[in-house]
Amino acid sequence: MFPDSSPIPDVLRHLPYLKSLPPPDALLTPLQFTPSELEAFRGTNIYGATRDRQECWNTEWNTCRAFIHAVNPDWAERYTWDKYLRASTYLSTRAFPSTLLSRSPTLQTTSSSYPFMLPGVDILNHSRGQPVSWCTSYPEGSTEARDDSATISIISHTKTPLGEEVFNNYGLKANDELILGYGFSLPQNREDKITLQLGGSSNKWGIGRLASGVEGLWNEVRRLVAETPEEIGYEDDLEAAQLLLEMVQKKFDSLPDLPDENCAGIRPAVRLMLKHYLEGQRDILASLKMYFEERQEAAVEAARNEGIELVFDD
Repeated sequence: MFPDSSPIPDVLRHLPYLKSLPPPDALLTPLQFTPSELEAFRGTNIYGATRDRQECWNTEWNTCRAFIHAVNPDWAERYTWDKYLRASTYLSTRAFPSTLLSRSPTLQTTSSSYPFMLPGVDILNHSRGQPVSWCTSYPEGSTEARDDSATISIISHTKTPLGEEVFNNYGLKANDELILGYGFSLPQNREDKITLQLGGSSNKWGIGRLASGVEGLWNEVRRLVAETPEEIGYEDDLEAAQLLLEMVQKKFDSLPDLPDENCAGIRPAVRLMLKHYLEGQRDILASLKMYFEERQEAAVEAARNEGIELVFDD
């Protein structure tokens, strides 16, 4: 932030960058939610993931405090949870993996990579599908596999008119990941998904909009209900469809209602995130319901072709 010849003490060299970071009340990841706001997400995977992260970060904070206390009890006393949460949120929402400094830069983390900050670059907001490239340049003559003096450029491949916002691309992320990781959401997010898992099975099936990716789940249930998985008949398809329709309905029923716009204790930005999330989940569940009903109808037709007319009780 300052040239090497600057008289600014090292401890203050990044002060301009720190001042550019959003204030605490502008941070909107679920760990900054009020109790009422987090409760509004009960019944979603965001609720459980937030509880897990809070427990993990609280453990880290207490470990750090104990270490600091051994050096200076007064420092430890001033090292509050709010300060730790703010710093950890800045790091988790704005840091980049050190793998960007490699000769073949990538945003994928490894067991040996670590987070680092890129002042200025980290202010760019996300735009789905925005074509960008990350380029790493090394000093002339450098041959190291990774050189900390390397420079990083983010190049946009679309023209940005004067005065318009320049965007980055965080990758293909569903709203649950955007909310938990960054504190924002996208309307009609095409990357939204829902994860389904059968009891007793280690398989987790990520299902997207238009029931994309459902075939693996459907075939797993068909094999489970069939007496002979090699010979699956219409009876097995009927049973599988019924089981999965019940699963979908339970998922529907577990989703929370969207609070009223004038609901006290829930900020508009948080309500909007929940609205976007619920829209995606309900759209996916509706497409799953349609898919399994079609499989059910196909099984009825298969029985009819064998001369069997199935009658269902209302």
